[in-house]
Amino acid sequence: MDAPSKEFALAGSLEELKIKGRLVLRGGHRPILVIYDRGRLFALDNRCPHMGFPLERGTVEDGILTCHWHHARFDLESGCTFDLWADDVPICPVEVRNGDVWVKTTFTQADPAAHWHQRLADGLAHDLGLVIAKAIHGQLAAGVPRTEIVRQVALFGVQNRDGWGVGLTILTALANLLPMLPEEQAYLALFHGARRVAADCDGEAPRRERAPLG
Repeated sequence: MDAPSKEFALAGSLEELKIKGRLVLRGGHRPILVIYDRGRLFALDNRCPHMGFPLERGTVEDGILTCHWHHARFDLESGCTFDLWADDVPICPVEVRNGDVWVKTTFTQADPAAHWHQRLADGLAHDLGLVIAKAIHGQLAAGVPRTEIVRQVALFGVQNRDGWGVGLTILTALANLLPMLPEEQAYLALFHGARRVAADCDGEAPRRERAPLG
């Protein structure tokens, strides 16, 4: 059998993991939690995406991992959260080779720009500051132009509120300043504008396009 690539790290033997139930290994940028549950293996970021609490201290039941700090719940297979305020936890591939468990030590998406575009849409729709902040950071890291992020937020604002709100005014003003701002300040400007737009639209009826009469 082919040897694992350099992207994978040895977590331990399968028998050891069956006995312990879980273990933590050093990842490329963050610790990785490996869990054996009901005959299956899962690997995910050991830091709770909400506020960083070690998920190794959590509880696993029926394929659901619960963080013991604020009780956020995550699906082991997908990493998706049952509690929107917590955000999803990143997962990574696991392989069993010759009785040993190998884990890919980096967390990546096939299309990072598309992934974070959708996460920003989710954050805006539910007015979740943490999700909005992480999504904007992710889009910038994926090379998405600042103007495209402004466009996404502005379209959300005009489609999900009847009338022009304060948030869109703030977003427009900050967008005019973006070309002059350094990276860190540009990120803060984008987040502040997006968060105000989301707050304006929270609980409002969305606007729907209508065909002319006739």
